[in-house]
Amino acid sequence: MPASVIANTLGDAAEHIERSHPYVAVHDFRNLLVFAVAYLAASGYASLFPQTAAAPLWFPDSVLLCALLLTPFRKWWLYLVVALPIRFIPALPSSVPNWFLFATSANDLLKAMFAAYLLRRITPGSIRVSNLRTTATYWGIAVFLTPMLSAFGGAAMRRALGYAFWPAWNQWFLGDALANLVLTPALLYWCWGCYRKLRPRILEILLWMVGFGVSLYLSILLIHSNYSPIALYAPVPFLIWAATRFGPIGASSALSLIALLSMVHVGGGQGSFFANLAPQSVLFVQLFLAVMSVPVLFVAILIEERSAVETRLRETQKKLSENYDRARDLAVKFMNAQEDERKRIALELHDDIGQRLSLLSNALDAWELELPVRMTKERARLCSLKHSTEEVATAVHDLSHQLHSSVLHHLGLAKGLQGLCRTMSQQHDIVVDLDADEVADLPSDISLCLFRVAQESLSNAVKHGRAKQIAVQLVQNASSLRLIVKDDGIGFDSTTPSNGLGLVSMHERLRIVEGTLTLTSSPGQGTMIEAVVRHPGSRSTPG
Repeated sequence: MPASVIANTLGDAAEHIERSHPYVAVHDFRNLLVFAVAYLAASGYASLFPQTAAAPLWFPDSVLLCALLLTPFRKWWLYLVVALPIRFIPALPSSVPNWFLFATSANDLLKAMFAAYLLRRITPGSIRVSNLRTTATYWGIAVFLTPMLSAFGGAAMRRALGYAFWPAWNQWFLGDALANLVLTPALLYWCWGCYRKLRPRILEILLWMVGFGVSLYLSILLIHSNYSPIALYAPVPFLIWAATRFGPIGASSALSLIALLSMVHVGGGQGSFFANLAPQSVLFVQLFLAVMSVPVLFVAILIEERSAVETRLRETQKKLSENYDRARDLAVKFMNAQEDERKRIALELHDDIGQRLSLLSNALDAWELELPVRMTKERARLCSLKHSTEEVATAVHDLSHQLHSSVLHHLGLAKGLQGLCRTMSQQHDIVVDLDADEVADLPSDISLCLFRVAQESLSNAVKHGRAKQIAVQLVQNASSLRLIVKDDGIGFDSTTPSNGLGLVSMHERLRIVEGTLTLTSSPGQGTMIEAVVRHPGSRSTPG
């Protein structure tokens, strides 16, 4: 039949299905065609085995279960309708009655539907045999429960044909369980597109395929000899290689190929390609594949799960790093905005409020001159009001300089620290000693940073440490600039995390200028804070 005629026939069939069932799309028809071809090939493979016993590897189960797991519930009937007539295509011996074929087909369809239904219900969404939890669920349902239940029906049907019940049950169960253990995961991994992850390792895969092919060839040669049990171990190193390097898709695909070839060779059949060995050999190969498949798949899935966890961990670390960098940028912007706002408020206090207080003080002086000498009470009240005004003006002046030190801006860090120490000493009636080296050409960001650190340290020493004597040192050497603030206060346990923002602010300010902060304190021994920044001359310059 010409290809054009086949294409037109398939197209007409697809249009007919869409007209009859609007919710069946063209891609569903293509999926059905792929399923039909795969199910027909699987049934043909199963027909290679003699009918005297259950097939040692029931491949059609794998194809049907895979299709049902990948398809929504409402479209299952399409695959069941396609699967049922395909079971009658492979020719059967005349000794096998038709009722047996109908009964075994119904058994297989119900088994696949029950397994897929349980897996879809227990596992939310589409089941992914990619972690230990879903794998254990899949093995419990598809490898043990449903094959076991199906084996009772299959053994009863074979019992009606004259075979022993429990040997038939054992053969039926092992054939179904082994297919779902080895073949179904491989089909699912390929349908999910897991092979795309292996594209960067194409050279390693080619090397593995050569070695794996040689090991299979040796196994086929030795399987007819006295070394047939040993021959099955030849591919084991390559299975371990596939499990550790290519993940579940590599391990399951390699196991599937071994299972398919070994079952054909051991199961017996027609032609020189088959070896008519005893049923015990088939049972040995089945058990060997089952025992070998479980640890190999377990290792592959465990490595895959660990890789997925590491990938999520790297993504989380990347997001945390991005958020940390964003937070640091926001901290820099916040501190810059804070300094700008301090400067604005300081200028408002100095130029506006301070000037108004000066005018008020001058007005009070003029008023005092105008009052008669005999008005002693009024003059006393006026003097008190004038004194209060001067105190407010002084407080506004000090607050203005705390917010923004014009001395620091114009005369440098040493003079700024001198004014800060003098103000703290006067305001709190404590001794503040300063020993500061003059630092020339100090960048404004470093100067402001050290000034704020000193300001915060002095404030903490007075408010929290209840210090009576504080020593401040600014030491310059060839490679660094050190600010040391030491007090004789009550101290605290420096190993205990602090909830205050003062230390956080100092740390962040020093981080911005590539500096470090060291805090040493213990109860009753006072506190020492040391801020170190690299000397401007030693800082690396771009280019």
